Amino acid sequence: MVGLLRLPNELLAIIFDGLDAQGFSALRLTSKYAKLATLPAFISRYFQTRYTMLSRLSLENLVEIARHPDFGPAVRTLEICTDHFVEFPDLEFHIARHEGDILLAIQEGRCPPAVVVGSMDDAHSSAEEDQSPGEEGRRTDKGSFLSQDSYEAALDKVAYTSLWEEQEHIITSGLAQAYITQALISLTNIEAVVISNMHRPWGALAHGRQTGLPPTNSLDDYEEVPFLGQVLRITLTAIATSGAALSSLAITAGGLYGAITPDILRPSESHFQYYKNLPPSLTELALNVSAKATRRAEDRWADDLSAFIGVFRQLTQLDLIIKPDNFDPQVDRLKQLAPKLQLPNLQGLGLYRAYCSVQDLGAFIVRHKATLQSVTLVRVGVSGGIGHWRSLFALIRDHLPGLELSIKRCTAGGLALLCRVEHENGEEFEDCFDVGGSREAWATAIQVIKTR
Repeated sequence: MVGLLRLPNELLAIIFDGLDAQGFSALRLTSKYAKLATLPAFISRYFQTRYTMLSRLSLENLVEIARHPDFGPAVRTLEICTDHFVEFPDLEFHIARHEGDILLAIQEGRCPPAVVVGSMDDAHSSAEEDQSPGEEGRRTDKGSFLSQDSYEAALDKVAYTSLWEEQEHIITSGLAQAYITQALISLTNIEAVVISNMHRPWGALAHGRQTGLPPTNSLDDYEEVPFLGQVLRITLTAIATSGAALSSLAITAGGLYGAITPDILRPSESHFQYYKNLPPSLTELALNVSAKATRRAEDRWADDLSAFIGVFRQLTQLDLIIKPDNFDPQVDRLKQLAPKLQLPNLQGLGLYRAYCSVQDLGAFIVRHKATLQSVTLVRVGVSGGIGHWRSLFALIRDHLPGLELSIKRCTAGGLALLCRVEHENGEEFEDCFDVGGSREAWATAIQVIKTR
C-alpha cells in the first residue's frame, strides 16, 4: 500500500478516478498515510459542488465546510436542494418523495429505477458514517445507491413533526438565510449557485434514517409551491447580502409534470429593491419555467418572467427552458415574452423546448445584434414548415452573419429539422448541426436544410 501511495500524483489521480465511492472511501480508511495521500483527490472529487437543504443539520454542515481551510476553498458550486418536510407526509406516495432521483436518471439516459432510491448522486458513503459530527464535512457527496429498504422502519411521527417545525422556524426566523449568507461569505472561490431537486443532500439521507421517511423533493403538489418560493427568496437575499462574486445562477427545480411558474419567480416590491444589490459579476442565468401559468396569473405570465430576468442587470448569458403545457403543447410564450426582454449585454442565448414562431425568435435575435454572439436552440418547435426556418436563416444572414447558431433536435410543423451533410460514405442527414460565421455559411445552410 505504501508503495502504491508513493507513485507520482498524476498516476494516483488516474487510479483514484477509477474507484467507485465505496472503494475510494475504503482506501482512505486503510491508514493515516493513505488518508493524507488521497486528500487532494478527495477534495477534488467531493467538494467542488456541495449540496444542502433547508434543515439545521444540513446548513450547519455547510457552514462548517465553508470555514474549513482545505474544503472551503475547493467549493465552486453550491446547490440548494428542495428536499423538505411537509405537515402531512404521505406514506403511500413514495415515488413523489424521490421525484428528483427519477428526473436525474432520465437526464443521464438511465432507466428510472424500479425500486425507488434514496440517493442517486449525493449519498454519503456508508464507509465514513462512523466519523464524528465534527468531521461531517469530510463525508462524501457521492456514494452507493441506497434502496427504499433503507427506510423500511415505521415513520417516527414525533421526530418527523419536530423536523418539520424546526424547518418552519429557521425559514420564518431568518436563520436559513443567515446560514447560507455566512457560507457564501466564507466560500471564497464560489462561482455558481443552483436551486434544484435533482440531487439528494447528505442531510436528507440522515433525516430519512432518523424518521423512517426521507424528506420529499417533489414540487408538483400544491403544498410544495409556497416552499419553493421561500427557497428562492432566501437564496437570492443571501446572495445579495453576502456580496459573493458569483458568475452563475441556475434555477432548474421542476417536477415530472411541470416546472416553475413565473409568478413564483416574480419578487415582491420590497424584495425587488433589495435584489438590486445582487453582485454585478452574476452574468449567467438559467431558468426552467413552465409554459403553463398558475390560475389567475395567466395574463401576467410574460410580465412576471421578464420582471425576474430584469433583476439581473449585467446578464450576458440566458438559458431558458420553457416546458410545454401537456394540455396545450403549442402555446407560444415567446411571442409574449420576447418584446418585454431588454438585455443590453446579452452575448449568448439558449432556448430549450419552446414552441414559437420564427418571426418572434428572429425579431429577438436582431434586436440584440449589437452584442449577441451565439444562440443554441434545443427541441424548439416552430409553427409552419421548412420555409420558416429558411426565412430565419436569411434574416440572420442579412443582419447578423457572424452569429453562431447551434440546432439540436428542432422541428418545423411537427417534422424534424435536418441538415444535409456529405460524408465519406455518402450523403447523410443530421438533426444536430451548427450554422453561421459568415454570409456564405448561412447561404449554404439555407440550401441544405430540410424536414422529414
